[in-house]
Amino acid sequence: MNGARVVALVAVALIAGGAGFVLSRYASEPAPGSAAVTVADAEAARTVPAFSLIDVDGNMRDGSEWTGQVRLVNFWATWCPPCRREIPLLIELQDEHAGKLQVIGIAIDDLDEVQAYAADAGFNYPVLVGQQEAVDLGNAFVKDFVGLPFTVIANAKNEIIRVHVGELHREQAEEFLAEVL
Repeated sequence: MNGARVVALVAVALIAGGAGFVLSRYASEPAPGSAAVTVADAEAARTVPAFSLIDVDGNMRDGSEWTGQVRLVNFWATWCPPCRREIPLLIELQDEHAGKLQVIGIAIDDLDEVQAYAADAGFNYPVLVGQQEAVDLGNAFVKDFVGLPFTVIANAKNEIIRVHVGELHREQAEEFLAEVL
């Protein structure tokens, strides 16, 4: 193995290890002083921040549309394999809990890419799109969020109950939603 290859492998290993360490900081854990509220980071917002983003149809949507509802807000991107894998679950959750839960997708992506993906994905929930403004919104939910996907569960009082970094699985979603439905 030549020297350049060894350096490249060491660099990849260090980056992967560092990313794993950072992500482990953001695993769901109880918030200080409260067993009922769980957030990924002590710096996370305690309430859903105000926001406005364009949807896949090009219409400006305001987060206040869903005030008073239990929300599952999912940050994702078309280029993110775990994000794409969890979308069928989010569609199922929207169907199963219709009238009690509102799933909202926030794509940190290019509008054209999301529109092309949405044409085949069968979304049954609103998908909002932004680039820097969606990153800024992600940071308003969780300061310095480090990866996609991440999901926020908020109760009808606009309080953030859970932030989950990484792919959401059915068992986790059911556990989180049992707290608010």
